Amino acid sequence: MPKKDFKILLIDDDEDDYVSLRAMLSELTSGKYELVWKPSYEEGLRALFTGTFDVCMLDYRLGQRTGLELLSEARKGGSLCPVIVLTGHGDFDLDLMAMEAGAADYLVKGQISPPLLERSIRYSVKNARDMRQLANERENFQKLFNSTFEGIVVYAQGNVLSANRAAGDIFNCKPEEIMERKLGAFLRPEFREILTEQFNSGRDLRLEGVGFTLDGREIYLGLSSRTVNINGQWASLIAIRDLTERRMMETKILQQDRLASLGLLASSLAHEIGTPLGVIRGRAEQVQQKDADPKTKETMSLIVTQIDRISKLVGSLLQIARGKNAASTSEVDLNSALQDVLDLMSHEIERNGILLVTSIKEGLSVQAESGPLGQVFLNLLVNSIHAILKNENNKERKIRISATEVGQDVRVSVEDSGIGIKEKDFSRLFQPFFTTKDIGEGTGLGLATSYKLVNSWGGSIEAQSKVGQGSTFTLILRK
Repeated sequence: MPKKDFKILLIDDDEDDYVSLRAMLSELTSGKYELVWKPSYEEGLRALFTGTFDVCMLDYRLGQRTGLELLSEARKGGSLCPVIVLTGHGDFDLDLMAMEAGAADYLVKGQISPPLLERSIRYSVKNARDMRQLANERENFQKLFNSTFEGIVVYAQGNVLSANRAAGDIFNCKPEEIMERKLGAFLRPEFREILTEQFNSGRDLRLEGVGFTLDGREIYLGLSSRTVNINGQWASLIAIRDLTERRMMETKILQQDRLASLGLLASSLAHEIGTPLGVIRGRAEQVQQKDADPKTKETMSLIVTQIDRISKLVGSLLQIARGKNAASTSEVDLNSALQDVLDLMSHEIERNGILLVTSIKEGLSVQAESGPLGQVFLNLLVNSIHAILKNENNKERKIRISATEVGQDVRVSVEDSGIGIKEKDFSRLFQPFFTTKDIGEGTGLGLATSYKLVNSWGGSIEAQSKVGQGSTFTLILRK
């Protein structure tokens, strides 16, 4: 340390000590030493809090109180001035107490010499400077740690040792709340098992999976780790990224790709089945016009109606696939649209012993397209029947269709006692070509088509489900 001027505070109730120390300091040639004397506990504490001294020499005995009490009070008050404790008698236990209290050094008055005093001051000032620098570096590190865009946690033996602010933001909690829990508590079980397996293998990891915020909201996470040695203990530094928005964007792009495929399929259907449908419709009309019996005429009429429905549905699919809303909607009577579907499905419902309960008041209408709305009902009913037949623990096979008016909307619910929908499948329910049915039982277009149709009318579809207990799909349509 180069020569400099030192301003020293002496807190001692004995004036002789002040005179003796001042004389010793005057002999030192390594710099100039200004000694300021305060003879009482209260005066000394006030002077220390001014923050104008390079070092403080503090007598252990200060009347009814001790220098260690003053040192403790000074530290609690924020004083960082290095303190050298002085005592009249050497005492190892007192030396340890002074060190624990934060003293920079401990000197016995009868053993102090000018060189020893100079060295103690120099080392105390240097040590205080190093400690302040270390504290600044720690503060800067903490600022950087908490300013990163990625969440970071330090993880060892199943516990979170430290977490930054970004990690807290990702999990919607305070960083300390992450530290109070195991990291696995924020992850879906299957993701947690993979994480544990990776850590047990000792390998650095890079994975993506589903997690949860503290309030239970599902998020998609990316985790990558690096093994580090901290104070002799191996730990994992884990970077956590919230990939939910990216996942949603990827899903949206995939949805667009599938809709393009749906558009191609709809175009092919319109071209390939248009002609045979026209032929079938024409022949059915010919039979109607001949002197056929009433039952045959009724059957031919039903065939014509269903062919027209197929034609309108294909037309709607073409519009949706091209990103267009329905060309026009009109008031559609719910009971009428539903009854057409029930006439088609009645045999299937009765054959499987399913109880069907409907609760829609007479005259209730919604803004939609009549044929496509019937197709939506048909898709939901077919799915409900399939789910009920898959539920081996089902005590009661039941479908309930109801409608309630909420403001300017009508909520039409189709509720079944089927097998239910797994949580992991919920985010993909309305994606084209996604199906939980066995190969050959479903195309994955029913719900996707229904969703786009209802959206094209300015409405929406909601789904709720409990595995093993059933599902409820709710159409929200405008009056």
